[in-house]
Amino acid sequence: MIFKRILGVLFFVVCGVFTQSSLANIHAENEVFITKIDEGVWLHTSFYVYPNGTTFPSNGLIVREGQSLTLIDTAWGELQTQQLLSVINTEINLPITKALVTHAHADRASGVDVLEARGIKVYSHPLTQQLTIEQGTAVPNNVIAELATVGAQVKFGSLNVFFPGPGHAMDNIMVWLPDKRILYAGCAVRALQSNSVGNIAHGDIHSWLKITQQLKNDYQKLRIVVPGHGEIGGVDLLSHTEKLILNQLK
Repeated sequence: MIFKRILGVLFFVVCGVFTQSSLANIHAENEVFITKIDEGVWLHTSFYVYPNGTTFPSNGLIVREGQSLTLIDTAWGELQTQQLLSVINTEINLPITKALVTHAHADRASGVDVLEARGIKVYSHPLTQQLTIEQGTAVPNNVIAELATVGAQVKFGSLNVFFPGPGHAMDNIMVWLPDKRILYAGCAVRALQSNSVGNIAHGDIHSWLKITQQLKNDYQKLRIVVPGHGEIGGVDLLSHTEKLILNQLK
């Protein structure tokens, strides 16, 4: 089992900036990294390796709630999710009692079976469960039925989980950490390094524009935004995503 603890992370609390460039440079197959971004909050990063050897990072979150952990999104693949659980056990040494996957794509949900085999309850939007069944991929066993309605928000432990509406994916949900002012936006927000909206085959770009503009209005006091891929940042990620969507719509 390969794991590394990343030290000396470039992280400025004032503006909420985090760099993954060092991760890309030292990445090796099946490595998974966890990085503390606030007290009781860690970013987990795994990598997909394309056939040409290019690696692409994928983010998730780990949140401490008392003496247990909540996992937001799996690592990218079953093997990397196994590695993630091992790293969490070594680095944090607290049990994961529940998990949430933020939509049905493999970078969010492909490790669901690994979690459920460990007795971890995995929750999702109802459409996420439906889509994974249709795709023949790992299926989260529990749904949060209230999230079926656009604009719905529910408590998930200390977290607020909400469904802003279709965007990058038809089922993309987001997570707000009110005490930390951290918005886990997942793949519905693009990192500053991104120069396009990415994959929109399973989404609704017009709705995506609306929800991005709504997020800018509703979360003006956020400190940190976590995208599904790339470096975390602040409210500037929302403005950048809006710009990319508008460019795509031209």
